[in-house]
Amino acid sequence: MIHSMTGFGKAEASTSTQKIVVEIRSINSKQADISLRFPQEIRHIELAARKRVIQKLQRGKIDIFISLEQLHTEPSLQLNSELGQKYWQLLKEFSEETAIPLPTDPMRMVLNMPGVMNTESSTSEKETEDLENITMQAVEEACDKLNEFRLQEGKSLYDGFMKNAKTIAQLLDSVDPYEAERITEIRQRIEEGLSKYVDIEYDRSRLEQEMIYYIEKLDVNEEKNRLRNHIKYFIETLDHEEVGQGRKLGFIAQEMGREINTLGSKSNHATLQQIVVKMKDELEQIKEQVLNVL
Repeated sequence: MIHSMTGFGKAEASTSTQKIVVEIRSINSKQADISLRFPQEIRHIELAARKRVIQKLQRGKIDIFISLEQLHTEPSLQLNSELGQKYWQLLKEFSEETAIPLPTDPMRMVLNMPGVMNTESSTSEKETEDLENITMQAVEEACDKLNEFRLQEGKSLYDGFMKNAKTIAQLLDSVDPYEAERITEIRQRIEEGLSKYVDIEYDRSRLEQEMIYYIEKLDVNEEKNRLRNHIKYFIETLDHEEVGQGRKLGFIAQEMGREINTLGSKSNHATLQQIVVKMKDELEQIKEQVLNVL
């Protein structure tokens, strides 16, 4: 089943202290065009994440947004009592030397001195490793959800392509009655023109040969057969189980267009020209939408 290149995926993961949110959006593009917005704390795994995304999503214009949130945790406090005692000793000595009275709340003063009361905020090596792992897991999960979205969009594209292809095939079948009529009309028009405008004797056998040559140049059976084969191949490619058939479908659509154009240039018949215009309309819808196929 074909996949669209348009999609959205979101995933969340968290450690005991941090929460990661990954959002991925994609639209159609000929190549893998990836834009990443990474928090500074995990910038070093950006390359690995980029490779994983390409493996999962193959191609498209892909925007990845990763946000990091610090969860509320109780701070780890450390009291340096030895340093506090030194501060207190120095304060007493300073008070004796200067006759300046000690503060009424010495405990508050000592605790506010630099280095006495510390809050442990550094991230451990294990926490950093855990954050890296859950980030990569969230990236993969977001990619999987985006691929699910792409598959659903691909089903809609599939239905549209099948309708367009079958309509072109039906229009092609409707050419046959007018094709026989067209040859008869061409022959009659040539003979009538000769009898009306050429008042001399001419070789009927040579005229017959020239008309056969002329009519063969206008014959469209070869174009019809090739177009039928292209339509068949297009439908077979739609039903292919392997993901990533967008480029092939685009190439087949181009070949279908060549045969339809040649059919139109050879038609020389009003009704056939109308049929060709309808074919082109259906094919144009295919060409517009095939750009969205992965």
